[in-house]
Amino acid sequence: MERGSSAPFPEGTPQGIPFPIVDAPLEARYCARVSLQHNSPSGKRGNQKPHSPSSGPALLKSHGKPEAQRSQLPFPLLGGEEKGLRPDGPEGRREKLPVALHKDQPFSYREKRQAQPPLQRGGRPAAGPAFQRGEAKATTLAVDHTRAEARRHPCPHYPECCGCPFAGFSYYQQLDKKRERLANALSASPTLKTLDVPPLIPSPRQFGYRARVKLAVRRSGSKVLIGLYVPETHQVVDIFACPVHPEPINRLVQCLKQLIERLDIAPYDEVHGTGQLRYIDVRYSFWQHQALLTLVTRHMHFPQARVLIRELERRFPFLTGIVQNIHDKPGNVIWGERFHPLRGRDSLLEKIGHLRLRIPTSAFAQANPPVARKLYEMVLEWAALNGQEIALDLYCGIGPVALYLASKAKLVVGIDENVGAINVAKENARRNGYHNSRFFAGDAAEKLRETAATLSRIDLIVVNPPRKGLSPETFAALAAVKVPRLIYVSCDPLTLARDLERFSQENYVTLRVQPFDMFPQTDQVETVALLERRREDAGTVGSPETLKPTNSPEAR
Repeated sequence: MERGSSAPFPEGTPQGIPFPIVDAPLEARYCARVSLQHNSPSGKRGNQKPHSPSSGPALLKSHGKPEAQRSQLPFPLLGGEEKGLRPDGPEGRREKLPVALHKDQPFSYREKRQAQPPLQRGGRPAAGPAFQRGEAKATTLAVDHTRAEARRHPCPHYPECCGCPFAGFSYYQQLDKKRERLANALSASPTLKTLDVPPLIPSPRQFGYRARVKLAVRRSGSKVLIGLYVPETHQVVDIFACPVHPEPINRLVQCLKQLIERLDIAPYDEVHGTGQLRYIDVRYSFWQHQALLTLVTRHMHFPQARVLIRELERRFPFLTGIVQNIHDKPGNVIWGERFHPLRGRDSLLEKIGHLRLRIPTSAFAQANPPVARKLYEMVLEWAALNGQEIALDLYCGIGPVALYLASKAKLVVGIDENVGAINVAKENARRNGYHNSRFFAGDAAEKLRETAATLSRIDLIVVNPPRKGLSPETFAALAAVKVPRLIYVSCDPLTLARDLERFSQENYVTLRVQPFDMFPQTDQVETVALLERRREDAGTVGSPETLKPTNSPEAR
């Protein structure tokens, strides 16, 4: 569907869904638009018309009925539950029910109420049109196209800022376009052409979801700019109110910009190599509602730091830590090698599923915690562990995937090249009580070979490489292990398709993939792929033993 079309849903989606879906949880609505057939719970359509509001199952539980008689959803609800409204209560009252993020709908909806029957004595409605058993008494909802078009661009920086290229499309269109992008990347590979690409698992939040924000600080004339680079240029688009950032972060960035101008803090100049402040990095904990600010500067000496810290602490009580990173080398790399805490803590606590994770300022963590939880749960489900397996998590970071696996595995080994992240992963394992996990820092390929030689066997490997995918050395080390099952977590469809094709040449079969919308309003797709080695050529790594005794202190 072209941009600016008045149609409320993407072209090609099934029409005539037999019940109103706009007030259902977002995930249910999207799946219904993509794949739901027009059948009632009993499998009988009767003589109703496809577009009749009473011709399909009730989306939600009816009040006053036994549990066994309540109509159920014909598809699973994977999203979280939040408070919303439904229009099918008595006398048109809008009743509370679980709905995913009704505040962030991409369209403005207007209720088109049907005429209510007159009331009899006692408040009961008079006889009206009869509904067949199992049918939904729901009010038809219509899209107000004029107001929808007015809300099509919720970002004041669109389209000058290129950080959210899909902001001009409805959320349904975004999900379909991302699904199409992944399908096109996979279909270009000979062995992946027939692989089915299911609908994306949506994000519970379409806006205000980013738990981490990295912005460049530059100057244009006499104006200080804090924002994102225009692609393939050194120009910065000033961002003062980004809709995908949590509101506390937006307020912090606005105040920081005013303080930079007032205190005469010189932004970095790439051309002349002058100035002081290069980047700002803000982490936010949705669990504790706290923020951690990192200032990337050219020099350790920061004369305005004392006044800046005092002003920020006074205005923002949720700011629990301020850290300085010293980066004195030229180039666009954000981080330098040295970190210096200026005030408070240097990390945040976030809760993802059942895990409480400490996240330091320099470590990688998924930017959308609710979607990250869904992704980790799917990895654990596809791992199909029974308590006797030995699993390996490559590129483990601070350990969330490894600790999810540790809840059902006999032993989990995590590997990452970031020494600081490995130290935090060990702390997170102790914090959550998982003593069947080991973490090692080092090169991925080298540590993988060492671990495979030390372990008696490896039943499962989970890889979560950076955007560039697996390096040739790491891929060769993985192929040499000949693990029976492998789960690949990717943030780039192109490198995912390339690596899956390479695995097919090593006698692996890609059984299924599942995309996630980790970054709404952008074109990025997070994907989980399940691979299995063909039995006729499966190698044996060893006998079922646990980790051999070692005196290495890094494994403790």
